[in-house]
Amino acid sequence: MLARTPFTEIEIEGIGTYRLPNQWQSQRLRRLRGEERHTAVLATGCGMSVRQFNKLPADKQAEVHKAYLALMSPSNVAPLADPVPANTRAIPRGHLSDGQKLAIGRWLLHHKAKLPHGHFGPWVEKQEGLCRSMAHQCMAMARNCYEGTEAAE
Repeated sequence: MLARTPFTEIEIEGIGTYRLPNQWQSQRLRRLRGEERHTAVLATGCGMSVRQFNKLPADKQAEVHKAYLALMSPSNVAPLADPVPANTRAIPRGHLSDGQKLAIGRWLLHHKAKLPHGHFGPWVEKQEGLCRSMAHQCMAMARNCYEGTEAAE
């Protein structure tokens, strides 16, 4: 079975090759308004200015328009492949309870005490699902809770 590839240009006798405008050209053409916009799209595809395109005979302009329609046809567009399912696990989003933050904070403080100076920051960044700011927040809660229990005793 042959794979059908979409064509990207059409040869027009007496004019040359017609190609759809590239992304940069399309962005510039979007600024135009009215009938001039469509004429500019056709002219740009031929590599002409609007003034040069308007000087062409009506039958040549019609041929260019026909080529434009052929390139824009839905049958000319290659179908998108189904996306491959990602092997990712769902990361729970939302707010953590205070108990969860305290547990994470204690766990982080425990690991911070074990690691040499300067190694904790890079270690935290390697942990999946935990950003540096959340680590600081959880550790601060654990420290405050620990200091609060010492003061009460």
